[in-house]
Amino acid sequence: MRLDMNKQLTGFWTIIHYTIRKLLLSKRIYITLLIVMFIVAIMAYASTLELTDQDIEDDKTKVDIGVDLLDALILFFFLPVMAMIYGSSLVRDEMDDRSITAIVTSPMDRVITFIGYYIGLAISVSIIMLLILTAGFMSYFGAIGFDGTGGIYGPFAALMVIGAFSYSALFIMVSVLFNQPIYFGLFYAFIWEVFIGLIPGKISLLTVKHYLRSIGSEWIVYGDISEYENATSVSDSAIVLTVFIIVTFAMGAYLFRDKEFT
Repeated sequence: MRLDMNKQLTGFWTIIHYTIRKLLLSKRIYITLLIVMFIVAIMAYASTLELTDQDIEDDKTKVDIGVDLLDALILFFFLPVMAMIYGSSLVRDEMDDRSITAIVTSPMDRVITFIGYYIGLAISVSIIMLLILTAGFMSYFGAIGFDGTGGIYGPFAALMVIGAFSYSALFIMVSVLFNQPIYFGLFYAFIWEVFIGLIPGKISLLTVKHYLRSIGSEWIVYGDISEYENATSVSDSAIVLTVFIIVTFAMGAYLFRDKEFT
């Protein structure tokens, strides 16, 4: 039994390492690099702009503007999009190139295999989002100065990791559930998370983004996110996200365990 557990653990770490290496060294990395350059260009340009009369009237500073850009561009938009790009076709790509056959036919338990895939995906998305966040943060605040920026990068970095694990649980489940997972991924990332979240009322409670921004409203004291309307408490948001991860992951693991890989 001990030898069997050792083999399972070795296989588990191998799957994690394999998934991270495959995702970070895939051709999708070029998309990431393009997004990094886009974020750097936008943030650097924004740092050169003067405050408008409306900004002054609203008592906003350059720090507030920078936080709003990080919120809108990275947390609000690119976090779910990048999780979708990397996660929604993870298992499907493995099936298409037949590399999954050797894994699912090995003595290793399929649930452990799925856990390895999920953790590898979540770590990869976290690394990618931290790279994008760091590039945006440095290009903007490096230009205007870091005075008054305490308590910005750390909370945003934490939100990137929480969001990466939340969205990865959803999209890896989708990659097992659908034959063409990219279509659901596009709908969820571009329609559900973006537009549904903009509709007034309680419907925003059905988006992951709502709970991430609710947590951010308690952690960050600058920008519009600090005054996020209808924010859920940190404890309630943490509970909802934890339940969301557990449920979507459990569904994905169940489907993966019983799926016929042909």
